[in-house]
Amino acid sequence: MSTVTAENSQQLFDRVVHRIAPVWPLDSFVAVNPYWGFADQPFSKVAVQLQGTIGERVIMDRRWYADLLQNGKLNMVDILQATEDLGLDVDEEGWREYLRDSSELPMRLPRLPELMDLRGHASVSRYVVEQISHFLAAYYDRGQSLWSFPKDPKLGLFGTWRQYTLVDRSLGPMGLKPVRSLLLALSSNGAEARQWALRTVGIPQPAEEAYLLALLKSIGGWASWCRYLLWQAELQGGSDEDLLDLLTIRMVWEALLRQTAQPKVLERWHRQIQAWIIDDKSADMEDARRGEVLLRASEIAYRRQVATSIRRQPAKKKNSTAPLVQAAFCIDVRSEVFRRHLEGVMPTLDTIGFAGFFGVLLDYRRQGDYAARTQTPVLLNPGVHVVEQGTKAVIERRFRRLRRGAEWKHFKLSAASCFSFVETAGLSYVGRLLADTMGWHRPSIPPDEAGLSAAERATLQCVLPESLTLQERVAMAEFILTGLGLNRSVAPIVLLVGHGSSNTNNPHRAGLDCGACAGQTGEVNAKAAAGLLNDPQVRKALVDNGWDLDPRCCFLPALHDTTTDRVEILGGMDDPRLDAGLLTELQQALEKAANLTRLERMLRLEPDVRDPETVARNMVYRGRDWSQVRPEWALAGNAAFIAAPRWRTREMNLAGRAFLHDYDAAKDPDFAVLTLIMTAPLVVANWINLQYYGSIVDNQRQGCGNKVLHNVVGGTIGVLEGNGGDLRIGLSEQSLRDSNSGLQHEPLRLSAFIEGPIEAMDRIIDGSEALGQLVNNRWLTVIQIASDGSLFERRAAGNWVKM
Repeated sequence: MSTVTAENSQQLFDRVVHRIAPVWPLDSFVAVNPYWGFADQPFSKVAVQLQGTIGERVIMDRRWYADLLQNGKLNMVDILQATEDLGLDVDEEGWREYLRDSSELPMRLPRLPELMDLRGHASVSRYVVEQISHFLAAYYDRGQSLWSFPKDPKLGLFGTWRQYTLVDRSLGPMGLKPVRSLLLALSSNGAEARQWALRTVGIPQPAEEAYLLALLKSIGGWASWCRYLLWQAELQGGSDEDLLDLLTIRMVWEALLRQTAQPKVLERWHRQIQAWIIDDKSADMEDARRGEVLLRASEIAYRRQVATSIRRQPAKKKNSTAPLVQAAFCIDVRSEVFRRHLEGVMPTLDTIGFAGFFGVLLDYRRQGDYAARTQTPVLLNPGVHVVEQGTKAVIERRFRRLRRGAEWKHFKLSAASCFSFVETAGLSYVGRLLADTMGWHRPSIPPDEAGLSAAERATLQCVLPESLTLQERVAMAEFILTGLGLNRSVAPIVLLVGHGSSNTNNPHRAGLDCGACAGQTGEVNAKAAAGLLNDPQVRKALVDNGWDLDPRCCFLPALHDTTTDRVEILGGMDDPRLDAGLLTELQQALEKAANLTRLERMLRLEPDVRDPETVARNMVYRGRDWSQVRPEWALAGNAAFIAAPRWRTREMNLAGRAFLHDYDAAKDPDFAVLTLIMTAPLVVANWINLQYYGSIVDNQRQGCGNKVLHNVVGGTIGVLEGNGGDLRIGLSEQSLRDSNSGLQHEPLRLSAFIEGPIEAMDRIIDGSEALGQLVNNRWLTVIQIASDGSLFERRAAGNWVKM
């Protein structure tokens, strides 16, 4: 039985809830490291813990690696090297025998509802998840439901659930009618209910934390949503009790079931928990360590490809004339392909890699919206509030159109018109249905364009607020220029290229947009940064501060559509300082690069289509086709992060698998830029990498299943697979596999290649708790690129080993 005090139990509850990783809503969906709450523990230890507690897989099955070995994609030399690196004592024959045997799953911690299922009940464990999920979908609804759920803020999440369950008529058919009277006697105070549930369930102390984690993970999708609410509150210096209340709900359900379960079920449950506690887990740990060896061997094979390319590059930059154009792209892996082809067709152009928010930490409110949206990496708080600017007439017309559209939609969905509307107006939609099906136009209008004609949209501007002082504007501009590495020799044209995706009928469309802009396109940030850097007052102050900026230099915002690979310059082309001939050459180069990029990307989408015009047409159609479940592969395949001068990687074909961030240590004497890169973009890249990794390794728990079966819940909260169950998180199967079930993403942890001094990197890793945990616990590997091109890997113990 539990003997912990109330104070100790609160620490226990806090540890459990902070093991959960957050999930962002659909309208700002970003990739998240699903193991973020476990980053303080070594990789293999977490694998054992999650597999033994809830059955969650963290490492691919050994049969996966056996197939790789058989197919020649993995070799025994790398396995033996990884064995030595991780300190295991296994020879080649031992590995071959291990890979021939089938996996033995660890003993799982038993939960009471699962044992009640085995006694012939209707699925109690499934019912508990369904009951909680239905309640939470109504409680958190963001406007999808026509009738809002009545909520009393004083009750909180747990108190509201208690009231809901007291009148829930589904308890009777499940044979759980006694639950109502037991719940009636229970306090509506969440803290009191938690203590009661902990005492009533009576989990043995050695299994307490694991059991509570298993309870919360049984409703893990909604737990991640509540963790998001807590994350947002903590960013603002506050707190949120909903995740604790959700844990309370799940604990109370367990306690109620304990009081209604048959004695034989309880006896069996106690026996299995005791068996789990005394079970020797050394074999499970050994299996996990072997699994990590196989994973590391796969990573060694990939790193060797990158390392070979790096060593082939010149030891220093070739002499060249100053570029006529500099184009800054997001570090997103999709940009690598376009940058490579753009530099190939326009040798007088240099590309730059920088996080797609371009150093402008802002939130943005469109005209017609009542709330602002964040356009900043989710790890950071926005510092500037931007409102879309336009003429009064345009703004009023947009308001009227949006209001009419909302009223018409409400009418169509209302109970009064649900049948009569189809009978009277259904035929008028035939033309649109045909056009949507044939892909003649976009079935859905992007939110930024809703209520606007193309001409009206062109008149709207994104400018920084007048409340910012000149000093603050100059500081922002210097931060942007420093991050971009534009300390000297700035070209006459500097293109700031954000990115977004064009697709339809896709609840997770924000996941294809810019993660550094919180799941939005980079358009707003590119426009804001370009406007700031073109501001005459700011430019004069920058020159006064010693910045080498040619008076003719123009910063132009642009947007890269990663579905069609079209790059559109968003404004500034009427600037009299621009060289018209150079601008024309740039536009032609962008189109040529788009054609080459589409041809390369089409090899993964439709390999039989090779005609450039057909490829371009098919790419556009994929973004308009409302039945298309794979409009693009997004960041599937990501495996590396490279922070180095562009000349180091310019001749390399990284196949769209690397996050490319420009960094020149010679321009960073105090390593402030390196610190920013390693503690922000690198961590975001790790989140993306492990989101894909987790969704591959265990899609049932860390992915969202079959996209075809998705139903949106709560307006923008998330999706269910089918009509019930837990909220689904992570990536769908269609985002990871082709139509033949072939994987488009190789499950590897991120390898970060950084050209900078070892001493500086050590200080940054040691000075950042989050980064230090990721590196030291083997969730991420950091590799130094020395000035001569040699490579050194940082091991978990803090030592550097030559590759």
